[in-house]
Amino acid sequence: MSAVTLPARSAEGPRGPRIPTVLRLSAGRLLRLELRRSTMMWMVPLALLAFWLDTYRSSMALPALWGSRTLILRQGMAVDDFAPFVVGAAAWIGGRDRRRGIGEQVDSTPLPRWAGRTAAWAASTGWAVGTYLACVGFLYAVIAWQGAAGSPPWWPLPVGAMALAACSAVGFAIGVLVPSRFTAPLAAIVTALVLRQTLRSGGRYVLLSPMVSPAYSLSPPRADAGVFYPYLPDLSITQLLFLGGLTVAAVGMLGVQAVCGGRGLRRLAASVVAVGLALSGTGVALIGTARVEAKGVVVPALHDAADDRPVAYTPVCGGAGVQVCLNPVYRAYLPTVTAALAPLLREVAGLPGAPVRVDQVDLSEQHAVLAGAVVAGDPPVARLALNIGYDGAMWIGPGAPGSARASCCTSQQLWSSVPRVTEQVLPPVAAAVVDHLVGHADQAQQAVSAGLLTASGVPLDSLAVFAQLDGVTSTTPQPGSPAYLAGARFAALPAAARHAWLTAHFAELRAGALTLEQLP
Repeated sequence: MSAVTLPARSAEGPRGPRIPTVLRLSAGRLLRLELRRSTMMWMVPLALLAFWLDTYRSSMALPALWGSRTLILRQGMAVDDFAPFVVGAAAWIGGRDRRRGIGEQVDSTPLPRWAGRTAAWAASTGWAVGTYLACVGFLYAVIAWQGAAGSPPWWPLPVGAMALAACSAVGFAIGVLVPSRFTAPLAAIVTALVLRQTLRSGGRYVLLSPMVSPAYSLSPPRADAGVFYPYLPDLSITQLLFLGGLTVAAVGMLGVQAVCGGRGLRRLAASVVAVGLALSGTGVALIGTARVEAKGVVVPALHDAADDRPVAYTPVCGGAGVQVCLNPVYRAYLPTVTAALAPLLREVAGLPGAPVRVDQVDLSEQHAVLAGAVVAGDPPVARLALNIGYDGAMWIGPGAPGSARASCCTSQQLWSSVPRVTEQVLPPVAAAVVDHLVGHADQAQQAVSAGLLTASGVPLDSLAVFAQLDGVTSTTPQPGSPAYLAGARFAALPAAARHAWLTAHFAELRAGALTLEQLP
């Protein structure tokens, strides 16, 4: 039997460190070995369970739209499901050799220690990122199979994958630097706490986190992203730069110790750390110049002006008389919305200044209620903003305990139910339309407005709740007041009599020339 002599591990060429072919082959075999024995492999079932219980089930409870079904994913919930397991497993692997007392034997092998550590990190990251992409791929496949309307957003996928790669690299580096049996569980706990803290924090630089809170973020994910305007990739690119820089810097840290190879190899590792820090610093600098707009986060250095142009589409319309027109992405909800608004549109149709059509527009801000409307233009058109699927998997509507408005249901169930949509959508829309049509400057106008709202099926007590949620003062008359009683009397008239009286006296009513006694 003859012995094979391996080249020295610290061999360097005239231009820097040179790793012989046999060592490169050894690194490949080591990667395959690490893939088979990686601790992350045993964390995969737990990560799958967390993903199914949190991200998948919550996403399936939202309306069958790409913007809604991917909302939980874009909020970073999948990263939150995986990250503690990824960091803990990587930290455990990173401290494995020192924890077992075999560090000196491993350091004396011909393969540079940086290559061995990188192979172990790459195996752990491969299991984590591969499982994450498989889970997200399954989620996307189910959404597509169910015929979700709209188009899938792709930028959240690389952002989530890079976030897990960064978690794995940072966790591995911590395990190498602090090789204790307590390092892995502590790192996992701290990771979960940090992600939860960023979820509950606001500020511009928190946008670099893959976790986004609808309540605290300057720019929460929008359910209608990519529907009325293109999906803005500016923030995703900035996050990739920041997270990618963290990954590169942490991997470089694995090779700067004296046991990792010759001086040239350690200089190369230090250069990798510098490059990673530069990338992360670039991401921080870019987010510092960002501005938050209604359509998302705009980073001037990365922004494409073409993304500011609205997406062209042909609306789908329904209803008799005054038509209700929605974006074709929301075609499935047209019958429900049309039926919910029908009582109001029947009351105001044909009156001077009444909207001739109801057009859906994008959400200009994060609404506390499910709908809002503004009447503008000549001829007047009611611009309807619908908050479909924005508030997460569960919706708790405003109202008294025990009422339908206070009941909790999934967003999908809500938008498929005419009674629920009527209770949540009709009041704020009717209040905006009637106030534009009649006004509230004097008691006669307040009484007629209250009568029209009551005749449209809007409980007057609910308007105060919706007004409070929108941060405005309710203009409905107080119960028992003369205007309230006159409004109830006006609402009790037959529909034809109300319409005829309004048509004949509309100009006087708008001019404030009528008193409560002159109302029918």
